[in-house]
Amino acid sequence: MYVVLIVYALLSLFPFIWSLLISFTPMTYTDDRGIERGVDIMEWPPEMDLFEFPPHFFGAPATGENYEEVFHIAPYGRWILNTLIYASMVTLANLFFDGLAGYAFARLRFRGRDLIFSLLMATMMVPFPAIIVPTYLLISDMGLINTFMGLILPKVSMVFGIFLMRQFFLNLPIEIEEAATIDGASIPRRAFSVMFPMARPAFITLGIYTFLNTWNDFMWPLIVTTKKEMFTLTIGLNFFKGSFYTVWPYMMAATMLMTAPMIILYFSSQKYFLEVNVSSGVKG
Repeated sequence: MYVVLIVYALLSLFPFIWSLLISFTPMTYTDDRGIERGVDIMEWPPEMDLFEFPPHFFGAPATGENYEEVFHIAPYGRWILNTLIYASMVTLANLFFDGLAGYAFARLRFRGRDLIFSLLMATMMVPFPAIIVPTYLLISDMGLINTFMGLILPKVSMVFGIFLMRQFFLNLPIEIEEAATIDGASIPRRAFSVMFPMARPAFITLGIYTFLNTWNDFMWPLIVTTKKEMFTLTIGLNFFKGSFYTVWPYMMAATMLMTAPMIILYFSSQKYFLEVNVSSGVKG
C-alpha cells in the first residue's frame, strides 16, 4: 500500500518539480570553452548535476534571472496586486455573507427556511459557465467592466460556503446559545459574540478555500478584464505565450511565483480543513 502511495505521490509531484527546474534554467548559457549554447528542456533523460554549484539543470547552470525578467518584461507586480485585492475582497465578503446565511439557516426559524435552503443547494447543480453571459451583461450594463467591483461583485457569496457554515453551526452545542438568549442577547449579539467565535475553524477553512479558488480563478477575470493593467495572474500568464513560441523558462518562473504562496498557505492551515471536514459531515 505504501509503495502505491509513494508512486502516486511522485507522479503527482513530477509536473511541479519539472516546472520548478525549468524556471531556474536559462535560455542560453556559455560552456567551458566559451561557446554559447541553447538549452533543450525536452531532452530525456535530462542532464542534471545537483552536486555542482550552481546546480546544473538540462546541462545549464541554474539561475534566478528568469524570475527577475518576469518583472521586467511584464507588469507582473501589478498583476500580483490585482490578484491579491481580488482574492482578499472576495474572501472577506464570503466570510461575512456566508457566515450570516449559514447561521440563519442553522439556528433561526422562519417560514420557508428549508425550502429556500433546498433551492440554494439546487443552484450548485448549475455550472458557472451556464450563467456567465447574463452575469457579464449585467456587469456591463452597470459599467463595471475592467474594474475591481466588476470582478468582485458576482463572487461575494457562494452556496458551498453557506452549506459549510450551516453544517458547522448545526454541530455546535445549542445550550450555549440558549444561555445567551436567557441573558437577553439579541440575534446579532448571539451570532457575533457567541457563535462566530466558536466557529473560528470553519471561518478559517472557508477563508482559505475561497482565497485559493479566487486566486486561481481564470474564467471570470478573462471575461471581465480587457486592459493589461487589470489582469490577474492567471490571465497574465498568457502574456508569456506567443502565437508560435512560448518562452518556457519565463512561463514557469511566473507560474512558480503564482503557485508557491498558495502551497505554503494550504499546508500551514491543513489542520483546519481536517477539523471542519470531520465536524461538518457528522450532522445535517
